[in-house]
Amino acid sequence: MFRMREILELDHTEAKAHFLKSSSYFNADLPPYINFEPLLSDVDKVLNGAHYISFQSQIPPKNLDGVNYVLLTNKDGKFAWRPLELIHPAIYVCLVSVICNPDNWKMLKDRFEAFKMGPVECVSIPMVADPEDGTDRAEQVTSWWQNIEQQSLKLSLQYSHLLHTDVTDCYGSIYTHSIAWAIHDKTVAKANKNNNHLLGNQIDAIIQDSRYGQTNGIPQGSVLMDFIAELVLGYVDFLIKDQLDEEDIISTFRFFDTRNQDWSKVA
Repeated sequence: MFRMREILELDHTEAKAHFLKSSSYFNADLPPYINFEPLLSDVDKVLNGAHYISFQSQIPPKNLDGVNYVLLTNKDGKFAWRPLELIHPAIYVCLVSVICNPDNWKMLKDRFEAFKMGPVECVSIPMVADPEDGTDRAEQVTSWWQNIEQQSLKLSLQYSHLLHTDVTDCYGSIYTHSIAWAIHDKTVAKANKNNNHLLGNQIDAIIQDSRYGQTNGIPQGSVLMDFIAELVLGYVDFLIKDQLDEEDIISTFRFFDTRNQDWSKVA
């Protein structure tokens, strides 16, 4: 029987295959006849693990506007317009290859493991479904129902108050340099800000290339970017632990993080 799994339970080969699925490349609703997998597969074969910079013209991508294709969606029919981006396939596949390099994937998994030492229990790590049994989105909702809805009912017997907070414009406000902080710690990343071999700097540079060189915000609309957002926000959780330790109140609260999950997309 297939067990519900987090993406962090996959090895680097499985993770790359998952990120290159059409539903991972763009996880919002599209007509079923739109399938990005053939395109991503062909780009992966052409790049063959190489950086897209080997194929670029004299103008680097970060100096060009409109490299990604932006779709505007509305969450509630009011003023909450949200940009979803189709990342340029060459840039997307290159970023997947960098992240799913065996050594890099192990580093990221170890980093997420370190984040678990904090007081915040994260239930929004991307989930992986058995293709024969359901969709990744259904698995994500099931995970949320089990770990938030059911757990909240149990904890209501112990706690008298519940506070719900949200990050305004989460993806649009993420500072791309903070990706390196999240992976390597801020002091290490700052000391190596010009080191092009540092994984965090590589991810940062690739994202900037897709967004006109901007350092404010990451693209929204893919499982890959959900994963990167988890990295940054996991680091925030880690810093919260340090603050609570200083205040000596860490045992007073229970924290559950459902970050970057938009349940309004679920029918």
